[in-house]
Amino acid sequence: MSNNIQFGNFQLDGYTVRLFGTSSKLDTDQLIQGLVEAKRIPAVRFENRISRNEARIAALEEMRGLLQDLQAAVAGLRNPPGYFGVEDNLFENKDVFFSSNTTTAPADLLAVSAANRAQPQSFDLVVERIAKAHKLSSDGVQAPDQLLRDAFNGGTDFSGTFALGLAGGSTAQVTVDGTMTIYDLRDAINAVADVSGVRASVLKVSDTDYRLVLSAEETGKAITFSQVSGDPVTDIVGFTTSGGAIKNELQAAETALIQLDGVQIERTSNVIDDVLEGVTFNLFQADPNTTVTVSIERSAAAAKQAIVGFVEAYNAFRDFVDVHRSIDEQGQVAEEAVLFGERVLREVTSAVSSIVTGSVDGLAASAPKSLAEIGITMDDRNRLVIDENRLDTALVQDFDGVRRIFEFAFDADSPDLTPYTRTNALQDRNFTVEIVDSDGDGVIESATLDGVAADVSGGTITGAAGTPYEGLVMIWTGQGNATINVSITQGLADRLYNALEGALDELDGSVNGRIEELEEEIERYREEIQDIERRVETFRQSLIDRFAALEEQMALLDGMLSQVRSMADAMFGSRKD
Repeated sequence: MSNNIQFGNFQLDGYTVRLFGTSSKLDTDQLIQGLVEAKRIPAVRFENRISRNEARIAALEEMRGLLQDLQAAVAGLRNPPGYFGVEDNLFENKDVFFSSNTTTAPADLLAVSAANRAQPQSFDLVVERIAKAHKLSSDGVQAPDQLLRDAFNGGTDFSGTFALGLAGGSTAQVTVDGTMTIYDLRDAINAVADVSGVRASVLKVSDTDYRLVLSAEETGKAITFSQVSGDPVTDIVGFTTSGGAIKNELQAAETALIQLDGVQIERTSNVIDDVLEGVTFNLFQADPNTTVTVSIERSAAAAKQAIVGFVEAYNAFRDFVDVHRSIDEQGQVAEEAVLFGERVLREVTSAVSSIVTGSVDGLAASAPKSLAEIGITMDDRNRLVIDENRLDTALVQDFDGVRRIFEFAFDADSPDLTPYTRTNALQDRNFTVEIVDSDGDGVIESATLDGVAADVSGGTITGAAGTPYEGLVMIWTGQGNATINVSITQGLADRLYNALEGALDELDGSVNGRIEELEEEIERYREEIQDIERRVETFRQSLIDRFAALEEQMALLDGMLSQVRSMADAMFGSRKD
């Protein structure tokens, strides 16, 4: 709208000066304002719609965050797909328990950690020897600033280069001359320590005895020297003898030695992670007389914590749902229920609730099939409630039964066939896979699932769209023709994760799609408002012009009336005289 300034009856509109209300005695400014506001009523309606949409978008974004929390809570309970999925599978978390046959505490001797990939097992372990780093020293100098030629070579200058490293590793060259001090030699060695694996430090034995100590950065590997050129520096400073042997050894390099179920195992490090898959030993102290019994078990505590997290995330979403379905005391939709009747909220709530309250198909007759059977029930407010005693008992007595309620389980009579991805579109859960690989090169020529052709690519088998196997992708690592029987169960955590994926997908998700629809509506409303504002401004200008013309006419009439009155007064006044 145009800028205008008004002082009493004068109005400056652009470069035009107008006089209002002097003749008509009308408050034309108020009249124009009222008429303009009436003309803007459609724009006000659009502004109200924009406000409502912005509130809906904010609520949908809050809903999206709660659904993302719920999806994250079930992600580790669903048996995540792929080779590395086991690392995120919360049912595969492991607890480690110790006991020993002596009064020595096992934790004083070692620590054992077990990753998800570790198998539940028990074994006896003896720490016979721990690995030690090689350490040696030079001969002594009398003062820290004493030159090496004075300390070790009778004042005669010398110069040479030697190679320094650890046995079996890379070496680095160090150049030394007699004008250096013991600290200069330390710095020269440390400058190449990242390559050699050897660090140097100065040890003050007394005020007149300083020695250079070399320490291997890895245990179980000896420090090595070899002459490169010039004078035999390592002999001169006392690292080695003239025959090449270590002269001042402080600690010999030692490997670690353990005994696992009677089998001796030697490693260069006190951190041993290549004996049992997923199991890491950290050795602290040797005690050949103590046998430590180690038990690795699936963690019922971790599984329970994850299940509790799922329940809390579900209940938080239900709290949100109740807010947006609320009715006030007058029976009207509550002010805060901005998503009341929103299709996306209704659909997602229905899908989530049906999965959570449903049961798992394909399990054994005696196996638990629903949350209620392990102590998780729905109360009259549609909130999940945990009976902790029942859940604890179920996890202790039937751990596998509990996990089957939540996760995707794939049983095949060949280890060469594994699942890769799946969706809720999968309908047939017991079928036979026929693989044709006539030349035995591991590249599948064709495959069928219970006689239904599947899509194949290399070693990948994908259930075709529109078939009962849609969304299932399997990986074949075998060779040659094969017939494999497959049995699948799909727990509620897996189904819930997949359902939420459909709602939360950035490109095709229903929640983001609805937010985009509302944003597009807002943009259209703003364009409508701009059109209305342009029309209103034109209308306002026309009113200004009309009222200005009216004032001009009124002023003209007032002038004429004054003239008539003056003439009448003159005429009648003359007659009286």
